[in-house]
Amino acid sequence: MEDWIDYSILDHVIAMLNDEVIRMIGLKPEHVQFFLVFTLVMALMWVARPIIEWMMLKNWNTFVSYFISSLITIAFLQLVDRYAMSQEQSALPEYYWSICLLAVSSYGVIHVLVKMVKKTWIHLRKRAKKQAA
Repeated sequence: MEDWIDYSILDHVIAMLNDEVIRMIGLKPEHVQFFLVFTLVMALMWVARPIIEWMMLKNWNTFVSYFISSLITIAFLQLVDRYAMSQEQSALPEYYWSICLLAVSSYGVIHVLVKMVKKTWIHLRKRAKKQAA
């Protein structure tokens, strides 16, 4: 498996979460980590959704695509966590998993809220057009 995957990219991912470097920039490490995981989920959703829409019925596509994106994200985060544990002590901060799971679930909540607002807006516009006519 090590011949197929270049794990050196994980060194860069872990280096991005270095508290001292992030604090020198003036950011909180928790916010940077949240943004990175949130962006990962968003990117996976953007890639996985057309594939899932093609494979599934329209009613289930959003749920399944978000679920698969979340699984891929958690698998990637687990890979980062396992790679960081190759030394005696983890190179990741203590709050790594709590922030990652918060980012994944926050994306899901925001996605659902945006969809609900969009459907409500379309419904209200149609209703207003019918009343005007």
